[in-house]
Amino acid sequence: MSLGQKIIVTVGAFIITFITVCTFFKSDIDFLLTSRTVERKYGNTVENNYFIEDHFDYVENYEKAEVHSMKEIVDTIYYLINSGVTKSERYCAKEYTNCYSDMEAISSDTNMLSILNDYVHPFNSFDSIIFNFDDNIIKIEIKHTYSEEEKQELNTKVDEILKETVKTEMSTRDKIKAIHDYIINHTEYDTLKTKNVNDKTYHSNTAYGVLLEGYGICSGYSDAMKLFLDKLNIINYKISNDQHIWNLVYLDGQWLHLDLTWDDPVSDKNITRDNYFLITTKTLKELKDDVHYYDNNIFDEAKN
Repeated sequence: MSLGQKIIVTVGAFIITFITVCTFFKSDIDFLLTSRTVERKYGNTVENNYFIEDHFDYVENYEKAEVHSMKEIVDTIYYLINSGVTKSERYCAKEYTNCYSDMEAISSDTNMLSILNDYVHPFNSFDSIIFNFDDNIIKIEIKHTYSEEEKQELNTKVDEILKETVKTEMSTRDKIKAIHDYIINHTEYDTLKTKNVNDKTYHSNTAYGVLLEGYGICSGYSDAMKLFLDKLNIINYKISNDQHIWNLVYLDGQWLHLDLTWDDPVSDKNITRDNYFLITTKTLKELKDDVHYYDNNIFDEAKN
């Protein structure tokens, strides 16, 4: 359940290319060091309907215009992605002498940048980010994964599925199970895209492919599930590594793993499993599938 993908990072005149096994986001992350004078306009971060206010151990929303450390830059990037903006600017504090070198380091860390998508609503996730740095000013441009038209279609489809499958009297666990089963029963794992990274037949790496075209890969399954979890106000985020991505859900006082991709085996028959339905980290590790691994320093909530 994997798909190779190229990620191109531009740092000045240097190009670094990475190959990852599973396409859990579609991204070209560019860091452009220019001498161009940028407009000094700040506070361009109006929250939208998909802003996540939950507090996680790895990232937090840093809203101030001035940054003083690498951590604040990362949290600023997260906040801007989370806010759904397309352009904004920040400036480095006068005493922050490592701002330029820290920005270079951040731009080179494609894994960290991609992980920021795990903590935001799918509709705010980025397809690409461009950083321009000049005179201690950081200008950030974000291209989002989903178009406005796709958002509208998906919102309509999500509401339709919820009306069809979820009843008010259901427990939260039963609601999640109903959505889990619906998605699996109406989606086929896209083996063609897995074999050919350039295949454009379906948008199977997004929720659009899963919910509207009936084909998905791990990124599409996890995005689709997150749309419902967020709609139901269930605390969650996506958890990922260089091979795979799935959902982590806070339910009944604990964090539980939820993986629709692995519960929808590639088969000629319509089979629904629940091996990865809301299981503890202990149970996940006992399965020993060599795919569900992750960095505890990042996904701290999953350590239990």
